[in-house]
Amino acid sequence: MSTDDSKQELPPDLPVLTEIVSDDDLPTLTDIIDAPIAETPVFEIDPAVSAPLPPNGEIPFELPPQLEAHLEALFMQRLLPRLEAAQRQAVAQTWAELKDELPQLIRNALPPRT
Repeated sequence: MSTDDSKQELPPDLPVLTEIVSDDDLPTLTDIIDAPIAETPVFEIDPAVSAPLPPNGEIPFELPPQLEAHLEALFMQRLLPRLEAAQRQAVAQTWAELKDELPQLIRNALPPRT
């Protein structure tokens, strides 16, 4: 606290605590005073920075077309071989499971022998 702050008088309409109470019954302040009006800053606020956010909370974001094309090519170059390998593995695993279950499926589909 600076020396200038200690010399300032408090507004006369501040709420005053007039009694001491136990911990169970804490007092609440019901009087509200207006906050002092702050001076307007000297610098100008950029409207793009101070614009409100969209109501749904999503911020629109667009990539330049060249960057988007480069990222798409990079993803395809890196991910396509992995996707193809995963697809081949999934088909091979499904085929192996079908081969294992096929005899039982055929037995279940045929009428019982007498």
